Amino acid sequence: TESREAIGAQLAEERNAVLVPPFDDPFIIEGQGTTALELLEQADGLIDQLVCCCSGGGLMAGINLVLEARSPATDSWAVEPEAFDDTARSLAAGERVGHPPAAPSICDALQTPVPGELTFPINQRVLKGALAISDLEAAAAVRYAFRTLKLVVEPGGAAALAAVLAGKIETRGRTTAVILSGGNVDPELFSAMIADRITGAPA
Repeated sequence: TESREAIGAQLAEERNAVLVPPFDDPFIIEGQGTTALELLEQADGLIDQLVCCCSGGGLMAGINLVLEARSPATDSWAVEPEAFDDTARSLAAGERVGHPPAAPSICDALQTPVPGELTFPINQRVLKGALAISDLEAAAAVRYAFRTLKLVVEPGGAAALAAVLAGKIETRGRTTAVILSGGNVDPELFSAMIADRITGAPA
C-alpha cells in the first residue's frame, strides 16, 4: 500500500545511490525500443499490428517510437488488466488519469496507478487503442505459453497473448506481433495456472 517511488527515493538518498525509474526515463524508454528494432528486423518490416502489455508505458513507448519512425503503418495496441486500465482511461480522457481502487490482479507487474509523464504523450500519439483482459484470460495465456510455446511467462508479461487468445483483437489476415515480457512468476501461482486451477481470480 506504500508508494514504491517514495521508498525508492528515500533509499537512494540514504545510500547516495542513483534511482533508475522503471519506465518514466528517456534512457529506459530508448532501451525498451530495441525490442521493436529487433522485431522489425526479424520480420523484415512486415507487421500489420503489434500487441504489447502496458503498465507505466515504458516498453510501449519505446516500441511506439520505433514503429513511428520505421513502420508507421503498423497498428499498436496496449493491453492492461481490466481493473488497472489507466492507459485506456487516459486515452479516452485525452490526459493522464488513474483508475478506481481495485482488488489486486495476478498481473502484478501491470498495476501502476497512472501512465508515466514521459511515456503517455508518446503512447497517446501512436497507440491505436488499449485492450483489457481478465485474470482468468491472463492465466489461460500463461498456460498456453507453457504448454504450446514451451515458455515460462508471468501473467502480466502474457497480457498481450491473452488479448489475442481471447479474441480481443482481429488477427485473421493480419501479421500480428505479440510481445511476451517477463518470467518473474511465483512457483505456486504458476503451477496453479498451468494446471488450470485458477477459477476465482479477481478480474
